[in-house]
Amino acid sequence: MTLETSALIPGLEGVPIAESSLSQVDGEGGHLYYRGYSIEDLTQGMQFEAIVALLFDGQLPDTARASEVTRQIEAGRTLTDAQIKLARDVAQLTHPMFALQATVAALAPKTNNFNQVDFNAAQARGIELVGKVGHLVGVIAQAAAGRPYDGPRPGESHAHMVLRMITGHDPSALHERVMNSLLILQADHSAANAGTFTTRVVTSTRAEPESIISAAIASLSGPAHGGANEAAIRLFVNIGSAANVESYMSDLLARRERVPGFGHRIYKVKDPRSAVIQRLADEEGLLRAKEQEFYRISLDIEEIMRERLAARGLWPNVDLFSGVVFHALDIPIDFFTPIFAASRTAGWVVNMKEQLESGNRLFRPTQVWVGEAPRPVH
Repeated sequence: MTLETSALIPGLEGVPIAESSLSQVDGEGGHLYYRGYSIEDLTQGMQFEAIVALLFDGQLPDTARASEVTRQIEAGRTLTDAQIKLARDVAQLTHPMFALQATVAALAPKTNNFNQVDFNAAQARGIELVGKVGHLVGVIAQAAAGRPYDGPRPGESHAHMVLRMITGHDPSALHERVMNSLLILQADHSAANAGTFTTRVVTSTRAEPESIISAAIASLSGPAHGGANEAAIRLFVNIGSAANVESYMSDLLARRERVPGFGHRIYKVKDPRSAVIQRLADEEGLLRAKEQEFYRISLDIEEIMRERLAARGLWPNVDLFSGVVFHALDIPIDFFTPIFAASRTAGWVVNMKEQLESGNRLFRPTQVWVGEAPRPVH
């Protein structure tokens, strides 16, 4: 028997877990790149479907390739009547994230012997999952709101489909454009986050792609990972008005409570995704009176945190402002994180393929034993 005596590294802080060429997070400079392209550039004029192609191919797609991937995503949206019914039924029982986790797992085949060396099949099933997860988010939203099923329409973009199915009405051109940028913004964020690390760990067991994405959704559901944007908008609702920010935040900080939307394990400066979100928030006509008040509250909170806690590295992350924009798109708060999951599925399935292509060694970390020495029962 081997007794593990290695030094403990809590949270695997700083421990490389994979080689990757997908997305790069520059924590010191405050930059995010997909395949070498900055997130600021990619969220100006690019379609989400083209970003899926970029992540898989390593280069920006030409018109033909972008159209091909768009067709693959659209074809992959298809769900059976039984899958739709299951999603609607589960949506009545639990939180949308748990409903999504369960129904994505149920997309898997009855066999359980995924061929990990068939990289083309992994890519095809991954692209299908991008379409299916977005569709399922819409199905669950419709059921949660008590609306009848109204599925994908031929030729509509992924952003249009997801937003229409969630809100129950056709989005304006502005709303579709903003939604498209949000999908791009959250598509990937390196292998060093809980959801993508989960993807790679479960991939290493040779699990089916659908169960891999279901596991990643489970890890995203926690408030320490994907759910922080929900907490941020609820904070703004509780504060109510920009006039209340100073006193509310003083009390919050005095109690040493965590402020949602601040702090990141990697970024030592303001999260570049926050800057993109703020650019979207400044789109003329996007924010109504309520969201404008929320936005003022968020900016005041940012200023207070900068004055008091910037030295500790607590800069705004993507969650501080994203809830304001989601709210402006008429997205219910409980669906902020499911949309995150629909976006991040693109990154997860590409990380799955990269993990498979790496040789896919089973993750097998050790532990530090702190329990009792071997001892007799009597």
